[in-house]
Amino acid sequence: MDNSLSKTRIEIGLLFLLYILLLPRVYMDYDMGFWREWAVYIHHHGLSNAYSIGSPINYFPVFVYALYFYDLLQGTETSILHNINSIKILFVCFDFLPFVVLCCFRQKILSFKIPYLFLLLNVAYVFNSMVWGQIDAIYTNLAFLAIVVGILYPVPAMLLYILAIYTKPQAIEFLPVLLIVMVYSIRNIKTFFMVMASSGALKLLLLFPFMHDGGLGRLLGYAMGSVGLYNNLSISAFNIWYLITAGNPYFINDTEIYFLCSYRIWGFAFFIVSAVWILIPLYKRLWQLRKHKISFDEQSYQMLFLATGVLCLFFFYFNTQMHERYAHPVIIFFFFYGVVSQNYRLFVLASIPYFLSLDKAFSFPDGYLPIIHFKFLFASKVIALWYTATVIYASYLWFRLQKKQLLLRY
Repeated sequence: MDNSLSKTRIEIGLLFLLYILLLPRVYMDYDMGFWREWAVYIHHHGLSNAYSIGSPINYFPVFVYALYFYDLLQGTETSILHNINSIKILFVCFDFLPFVVLCCFRQKILSFKIPYLFLLLNVAYVFNSMVWGQIDAIYTNLAFLAIVVGILYPVPAMLLYILAIYTKPQAIEFLPVLLIVMVYSIRNIKTFFMVMASSGALKLLLLFPFMHDGGLGRLLGYAMGSVGLYNNLSISAFNIWYLITAGNPYFINDTEIYFLCSYRIWGFAFFIVSAVWILIPLYKRLWQLRKHKISFDEQSYQMLFLATGVLCLFFFYFNTQMHERYAHPVIIFFFFYGVVSQNYRLFVLASIPYFLSLDKAFSFPDGYLPIIHFKFLFASKVIALWYTATVIYASYLWFRLQKKQLLLRY
């Protein structure tokens, strides 16, 4: 066995074991209270009734399955209630998942040397799972792997994305990039039909237990209503709205008028314009690779990781109804951009406001860490300015990368 591969497996395994042993006993009680209630409901009524009339569950099926297996492991209602903190082990597993897939096996998905400890020791990356107890690592890392795997293996990539979108609707932000990757990797009609058939079969398998008593209809209602579930302009996201509005965006309804249009329309319009600026060059690059039958090179990987990270950043920065945790995908994509480009400044720059916002929102007003003398760092507008600096620097890197690609073309 290759010594470096063996060392990697040991390091990742030992770090995972350490994190489980040190798993904080504190958590966001508001969120974890839902996990307790939903797991107890499944314990008493069964998996198939998760979306029945009277069910409190409004998350998508993948997490419902996670709660079901948690129920099976605990066995009793008392154990479910007493050991709810242990469900964070599942979330930590997904924090480690990309590195288990990309670093612990002999494969050709990514040939770059990945300094995985840079990310796994980044408190901004693991805080959401280990301390807060939220599920963002699940859909984020499934979608990340879908995009990376999709370059070579479109069928598994689509299955991974189905799992991501059936975990949380926020995974929709990755769909444009995944479709562009699919344009590159699907080279014949047989592969296309395999992608469609396998994704359809997985959807059917995930939804099958709920196909009775109107369960699918209620699940569809949750999906349709998730956009307007909260009408807050910003839910502790500390994005652009904290800089251009006079009051606290948390207490401003995003349907209110702001210069002729509602806040929601303005936010969506800003995001669409910025997304087009990102996606068109990425599509052109990958189409040229496909057209000339060229494999992914270093420049293409830089474009892919940077484009996806910036797209997620714009999604978080401009749209209304954003939570502080919705910046989570930015961290892993900027990390892998740093891996390929050997420029980790953007990764560090994005990690700081993300951690500050998580800590500020986690246990208001004191936070989780015993930081007292530097509380001005946690001011809402300071974090918003830090995110703005991240947006500016990320946009500059994207513009510079496009200019470089243009010069290489000519």
